[in-house]
Amino acid sequence: MKIEKVKASFESEFSSVLGKFAVYDITLDQAKNFTGDFIWNPGVYIFWNASEGVIKVGRHLTNSFNRALEHIRDNTGGKMQELDGDPDTHLLLFNIKLEKDRYWVAALEIFFELELKPKISSGRLG
Repeated sequence: MKIEKVKASFESEFSSVLGKFAVYDITLDQAKNFTGDFIWNPGVYIFWNASEGVIKVGRHLTNSFNRALEHIRDNTGGKMQELDGDPDTHLLLFNIKLEKDRYWVAALEIFFELELKPKISSGRLG
């Protein structure tokens, strides 16, 4: 799946609440020094690779950026460390702007897990 389709599926399904989210598309190289107004907020993260598509979808209810990077450190699925430094791997963040909207994070993660069928499942869908 192309990265544009990932973003388009979010925009289509969550069109009525787009303003509640800040969306970031950064390479893993950029992630080392990346800053943004809502980067440390709760949200959903997606690891996407040009040749493999969606690798991992996850969420964190306090700091999605930090949690996403922990997957690289911990080598989640025995695959994540090999992505570190790959210029074709992107980290997409769909972070909420206001803490009171954090319930949208769970809905978005479930939507992405079902829609995108990542190679490494979160295992939360039962």
